[in-house]
Amino acid sequence: MQRQKAKSDEWYTPASAVKVIEPYVKDFKKIWCPFDTSKSEFVKVLSKNHEVVYSHISEGGDFFSTYKDCDAIVSNPPFSKKNEIYKRLFELGKPFAMIGNMAGLFDAKKRLKLFQEHEYEILVMYPRVKFINPDNLELNSPTYQSNYICHNILPEKIILKDMTEV
Repeated sequence: MQRQKAKSDEWYTPASAVKVIEPYVKDFKKIWCPFDTSKSEFVKVLSKNHEVVYSHISEGGDFFSTYKDCDAIVSNPPFSKKNEIYKRLFELGKPFAMIGNMAGLFDAKKRLKLFQEHEYEILVMYPRVKFINPDNLELNSPTYQSNYICHNILPEKIILKDMTEV
């Protein structure tokens, strides 16, 4: 079995994984997708029932120096900057839902401390999400289980969601 390794942080979330979080953000009118372009499934799916603003580093939208007025923040952040991203999210104080991986959630001391100091919820998805690479080829066998790390989004601390039922 060949192990797949991402060469960049640019991996796209399929609509099925966005539809899993959509019911939990239904009461938020304006959503910011800070790591997305207009082609993102987050923008496409969430725009059906919400006002969505989005930004992406390739279009000058640096998450660490910009802010879009919103009621909640939902996206697929670059995994290589998890510590900095979660720190900024908690500093902003807005409800958020960020897709991520279970394996690396608490494996950094700074991130562990950050989650010990703040309220959060986890939505675990089954089966594994097949993220799409920049060439639109599916990642056939991801090496990790995906989840949403949320803050003031979910009604319970942990939710297990079968994506085949969405």
